[in-house]
Amino acid sequence: MNTNDDDQELLKRFVSEQDEMAFKLLVERYQQPLYQFIWRHVGNQDDALDLSQKVFLQVFSKAEQFRSESKFKTWLYQIAINLCKNHFRGKDRQRIADVELEELELESEQSTMNEVEKIQEQTHLFNAVKSLPDKQRTTLELRLYQEYTFAEIAEIMNCPVGTAKANYHHAIKSLKNTLRDQDYE
Repeated sequence: MNTNDDDQELLKRFVSEQDEMAFKLLVERYQQPLYQFIWRHVGNQDDALDLSQKVFLQVFSKAEQFRSESKFKTWLYQIAINLCKNHFRGKDRQRIADVELEELELESEQSTMNEVEKIQEQTHLFNAVKSLPDKQRTTLELRLYQEYTFAEIAEIMNCPVGTAKANYHHAIKSLKNTLRDQDYE
């Protein structure tokens, strides 16, 4: 039995038999990758944790509405994408990730400088990804960080496979241009 069939069976057991252990297994399976996906989307650990919990609360409360035509993880990520979009409504979409310098371990001046440089590089990359249009950013994150195929991405984003590939191509091209331009400044 593959993971997709197993996911469907676990959700079915949860709905029909109120088997909470089945739901717990789904949460354990997807909690970390879903959190990482959402964190990359919103750029804040606390918000990502809250949104991850909201995704699973929606799955819990709407499990009987799941249509078996799609994969469970497709449905899960569609919920996550919608919650991330709702999260940004009315907020500044270009906000920079909060980096607490107090959290750095101050072992020596050199290691501190290396950490600061690493954080700056990560912040530049994070901001470059955040500046991408929503569909390109989501496609890039699903492909690179979650390692989904273009067919799976197309299903999650409810678009043709060719569109998913085009979004990914444009995202990579935009990132290269943005990061190249930053190097010259």
